[in-house]
Parts: sequence; C-alpha cells; structure tokens
Amino acid sequence: MKKTLSVLITLAASSSVIAAPQIPSEAEIKGRNTYFIAPYKATCDVKPIHQVTANTAEEAIQLEQIFDESLGYSLTLNAKGQAYIQLAIKEWNEKMVFATNPDVKLTIRGADIKGQYITNQYCLEQNLALHHVNTHEWGSYLVELHGQPNQIISLRIVKESE
Repeated sequence: MKKTLSVLITLAASSSVIAAPQIPSEAEIKGRNTYFIAPYKATCDVKPIHQVTANTAEEAIQLEQIFDESLGYSLTLNAKGQAYIQLAIKEWNEKMVFATNPDVKLTIRGADIKGQYITNQYCLEQNLALHHVNTHEWGSYLVELHGQPNQIISLRIVKESE
C-alpha cells in the first residue's frame, strides 16, 4: 500500500497539468459584448497585415512587435500548426483584447487570460473569438498560437479600455 501510494504521489507531483479552455456561456458572451462595446468593435476595424511567422520561440525574439494601441496580423501557421510572436508591452498592468480564429489556441507566457473564446457579436461575419489578456508589468511576452498545419489565421490586439 505504501509503495502504491508513493508511486501515485510521485506521478501526481511530476506530471504537468494542462487546463482546458474555458468556453463561456451564452450569458457571459452577451454580458461581455454589452460591457466591452468599444474594444470589441475596435477588433472588427483592425486591418490585419501579412506578418512573417516565427516557427519557434527563439525565432520570435528576432521579430518582436511593439504593442501600443492596436496590432493586426494575418499569419500562416507552420507545418506543426504553430506560430510564435514576441510582443513588447510598454505599460504596467496592460489589459488587452486579442481576437483570433475560434479554432486557434492562444497562450501567453507570464500573462493572465481572464476570458477566452468569447464570440464577437459586432462583426459575426469575421468569425472572431476574443480573449482578455492582462499583463502585470512592461516587458516582452511570448504569444503562442496553435491550430491546424499551414492554417492562415488572423490575430488582432486592442487595448481593453481607452
């Protein structure tokens, strides 16, 4: 019994936990679209420009993008369905809304995602999923995007409040 318990504790302590995306309820989607009118509409108006895609986190450092008010990119994910962007944040406690394709997983090292996969009801034809991201200090943050191999995606970023 002690041996089995020891093995279970070791496995639990050594395995990494991967949180599943938190899909919002219809009430949350409606509430956020009502409260965040300005930034949600702003994501609709960002015109994505073609951006060279970094295939690794190391390559992303060489292609750092500076966030000020908004950014918009059209990207092609690599053969593994990945893309990386190094994002320079100039303000403390920056709150942003990221908009991506609904089937793209978005992670940002060192930042908090406070709401994700929210349907943007102001431009349904653009099919954008919104993610609220908070950074706690200025600096560089690695944005990781995961989807289908060679998938063309849109990434738009705006300030949460003006």
